[in-house]
Amino acid sequence: MTKNYTALALIIIAGELIFSLPFHVTRYFKPTFLESFAISNTLLGDAFAFYGLLALISYFPGGYLADKYSAKKLMALALFLTGAGGFFFASFPDPGRLCFLYGFWGITTILFFWGALIKYTSLWGGNESQGKAFGYLEAGRGLVASVSSSFALLIFYFSSTNVENGVQSSTKAIQDVILYYSYLTMFIGLLILVFLTENKLKKTKIISSQIKEKLQIYPICLISVIIICAYCGFRSIDNATLYLTEIGQLSELEASAFITALGYLRIVVAFAAGFIADKITSTRLVTILFIVSVLTQSILYG
Repeated sequence: MTKNYTALALIIIAGELIFSLPFHVTRYFKPTFLESFAISNTLLGDAFAFYGLLALISYFPGGYLADKYSAKKLMALALFLTGAGGFFFASFPDPGRLCFLYGFWGITTILFFWGALIKYTSLWGGNESQGKAFGYLEAGRGLVASVSSSFALLIFYFSSTNVENGVQSSTKAIQDVILYYSYLTMFIGLLILVFLTENKLKKTKIISSQIKEKLQIYPICLISVIIICAYCGFRSIDNATLYLTEIGQLSELEASAFITALGYLRIVVAFAAGFIADKITSTRLVTILFIVSVLTQSILYG
């Protein structure tokens, strides 16, 4: 596959913004979010449980859809549907409807999007540059997350200072942030639909021995455990703003700004990891990074 960097840039932007509504709002503005929606962190966890359940179920048919249909159209559809859900999100639904919305996002972000994204990235990397391709993807997603959240922080700041009453100010600010992410998500969906080039897999004959090799249970289970553990570590960042406000005694704006600034480190680390994985093998790198993650998380929350 020809290295089309414009196409790579588009899927990188889409690959992060597809998750901005389900995760960015609560990651960077959790204390204000909980106050504005009048829910507890436990009830928000219930909504995320619905997301996780529907996402888990969606992974399996999502891979089939990615192989059968256009990756470009699947990603665009997912971005439009996810962004549309943001307008309902901005109406401050009650906990029950919030669970329904997160379940809906579990389908749109995974069933229609994730398999198509991974397939397109893998095709872009080819046989020799898989680590580099996914390093670009993750580093780029980190950049998109940091830049988009920086703008969200500005929107939150200016919106919250326009109203004298603190509660009304915070509620209006979080609503403006949600609408910002909604429009942005749908806009990148339009760009994907218009500008992303189609890429086709070459048809190859698959024999039974290859199928048996791919379906070995032990490697699949091991990779699944690695992914789950990595996501648990990564998602712990979503609780950092609440930790900083309640334990660190920072203001909501200061906590959001800190987590936004922290996101820029993801760019450098992910980019480096892609190149290192191609040099020392991904197995060794994963082992080292898990050890570092355990040590640093123990220091922070211990």
